[in-house]
Amino acid sequence: MCGRIAQAFPEGSLDRLLGSKGASVPCAERWNVAPSDGVLAVCRGQGRGRVGCTADWGFLPPWEKIPELAKIRPINAKAETVASNKMFSTAFKNRRCLVPVRCWYEWKPVAPGLKQPYAMGRTDGQPIALGGIISLRRPHRDYPPELSLAIITTQAPDALADIHGRAPLVIDEADWPIWLGETSGDPSAILARSAAGDVPAWPVSRTVNRVGTDGPALIEPVEIEAWTMATEGHA
Repeated sequence: MCGRIAQAFPEGSLDRLLGSKGASVPCAERWNVAPSDGVLAVCRGQGRGRVGCTADWGFLPPWEKIPELAKIRPINAKAETVASNKMFSTAFKNRRCLVPVRCWYEWKPVAPGLKQPYAMGRTDGQPIALGGIISLRRPHRDYPPELSLAIITTQAPDALADIHGRAPLVIDEADWPIWLGETSGDPSAILARSAAGDVPAWPVSRTVNRVGTDGPALIEPVEIEAWTMATEGHA
């Protein structure tokens, strides 16, 4: 699964993803983005250009009219069923997006009742583009639409499977135009070729467990053995 991400990037690093130099980004630097938070996403604009937008992380099913009454707000959609599941199929067909992340986090069981958090991202800090889908709700014609999203997940590649069995769909730059509908091609085929296996992983501090904590220290690598002993009171 994918349940926590970081969206903090070096200046100018989103230019390629947004398709223009010096493009403005509608979100602040954040290192611990959790479900229900606003997430930066990149979509196809009205013309052929790309636009950045903010969407709530937690997909509002198309039949729900009142977000507060929704019984489920999925944060992930499985690549195996996203194109056919009635909750996601329309969004997959018409409103695919890219979710840029500095890294995503997963938790690996290391002892009974004890999990080690890992960050997965590029060592140079450049963004990774995750595949997502957007739900659009327009509460009133005089108000802007409200956006929510889910991040698509796939079976984890061998390099990451010992941390978690699922991983987000990582979309290679060559596939961005097809995914966003800018050029012809089959977006369903992209679901089967995630580049997550090329993404390094490293252990990080349990500080990231607490929603609301923030800052670049969250992605700093830690020594697992020393951290585990300290947690158990042996150091």
